Order: sequence, then structure tokens, then C-alpha cells
Amino acid sequence: MSAPVDLQFEHESGCLIVRARSRHVLEQKIAAVKEIAAAIKAHSIKATLVDLREVPGPYTFMDRYQLGEHAGRYLTQVPVAVLLLEKQADRQLIGKLVANNRGANVEVFTNPAAARAWLEKYQTPHE
Repeated sequence: MSAPVDLQFEHESGCLIVRARSRHVLEQKIAAVKEIAAAIKAHSIKATLVDLREVPGPYTFMDRYQLGEHAGRYLTQVPVAVLLLEKQADRQLIGKLVANNRGANVEVFTNPAAARAWLEKYQTPHE
């Protein structure tokens, strides 16, 4: 399965980092989330960090709600963190709430260092 042009996948110590580079993740939500789920399954991933900082706005309530809904449907295998810019973040965290209510384990970060620390908790130490 090939990744959409704007999704970059990086494997790091048993974890997956996904970087979105365009609005594809918003305009083709199901396809993008399914691509992430397939990469998790194919590589026995322990946790995933999805970096959405380069995705241009605007971001609607329904974008957030539907991403949370799809995460709850397809991304329940491992913990998932989403890294956003402050201006992208929703104070009510509707996407996180919807995803978690549907069985996903989703966290949202606006601080890259905090997101990195979260991911490192799941990484396999190098020997």
C-alpha cells in the first residue's frame, strides 16, 4: 500500500512518526487514517506520533470530529499522539474526546518536546 504523497512515515525504535504535509489528511480523512493504520500493523508499532503542524488551515469542528471518529475506528491498536501548532489546537479537544470515546488512546500536544517525551516512553532502548 503506498502512502499518499503528503504523508511521510519514519520508524524509530519500535515507534512510528507520521508527518502530514498538506490538507490531504483533512480532505481524505478515511484514506489517510487507513494508511497510518496499515503502517502500524505492517511494522508491529508500539506507539505513533502524528505531526500535523504543516497542514494548512482552516480546521473545522467536523474535521476534528471526523478525524477522532476515524481514529476510534482504525487506530485502536496502539497509543497515538497528535502534534499540532497552538493555532491548530481546539480548546475542547473534540477530536481526542471522540477518538477516546470510541476506544482509541489519543493524546494531543502543542509542545514538540512534550510530544517527543511521550513517544520516548514507548521506544525500544538501543542496546
